[in-house]
Amino acid sequence: MTHASLKLQGPWEVRRKFKVAGLSHAADARKVERALVGIAGVRAFSVDLARRLVRVRYETTQTDCQTIRNALETAGFPLADGWWTRRKYQWFQHLDLTGRENAGVRPSPCCNKPPGAKR
Repeated sequence: MTHASLKLQGPWEVRRKFKVAGLSHAADARKVERALVGIAGVRAFSVDLARRLVRVRYETTQTDCQTIRNALETAGFPLADGWWTRRKYQWFQHLDLTGRENAGVRPSPCCNKPPGAKR
């Protein structure tokens, strides 16, 4: 089940894979869809029942990995657990928050000229 394209289209968009052990039926995919559609910043997603994966493309300026995880868990689909999985999602969360901070930074001046100076 796919909802729009997973191809990145903006500078602050990311794609993440979420391993969900409980995915097995088409009804599960519909529950995941209902959980993700309402999240601001989610641009696209796909559910791969055979691999038990949810792929999500989202805007880091509007949402983050933890929000997606919480939505999946609230819908009844906790992520696969393990040391590596926890570490990976902590890293994703850090990258998302760093991306959000970087999106709000003003561009630096070029060629030793302040931002308002004319060339």
